[in-house]
Amino acid sequence: VRVIKAILRTFELVSGLKINFAKSSFGAFGTSEQWKSEAANYLNCSLMSIPFTYLDIPIGANPRKCQTWDPIISKCERKLAKWKQRHLSFGGRVTLIQSILTSIPIYFFSFFRVLKKVVDKLVRLQRRFLWDGADKKNKIAWIKWDTVSRPKEHGGLGIKDITTFNLVLLGKWKWNLFQNQGELWARV
Repeated sequence: VRVIKAILRTFELVSGLKINFAKSSFGAFGTSEQWKSEAANYLNCSLMSIPFTYLDIPIGANPRKCQTWDPIISKCERKLAKWKQRHLSFGGRVTLIQSILTSIPIYFFSFFRVLKKVVDKLVRLQRRFLWDGADKKNKIAWIKWDTVSRPKEHGGLGIKDITTFNLVLLGKWKWNLFQNQGELWARV
């Protein structure tokens, strides 16, 4: 722990930046709770609890539980709530779905396999926003969602199918694993 503190102090001196230990947390795997708390006290920081978030990814949380996906769903709802107050054309709503609703969960999709319940909630948000717009009334969907989510070349609107999009992003990791077998992360 003294070495960690010395490294952090050296970083401060070299970079000119100041580490705020009051906002920092300390955690370790495979050690006793007593040692972790003593180390956190020595570093003048709090003890990290598991699960925790790192770059908005919940580390130690179970991605097969809907609660793990709740922040993504609520973020999408908040984004849509801002746009529902404005009068948008149908094309504007399609563009917002393509740009915002499919880009918010990309980071999660590239690490975790999405649950069917989560897909249903996200698709329901997309459908409601596309067909209802700013109105509070439910409007009739004149086209099946399968047709809407087709590429434009095949008669759809180009809205991504969430399940397929998730599988493609996860497949990217497999591709990189097979292409970079000599790299340290692939060996681990």
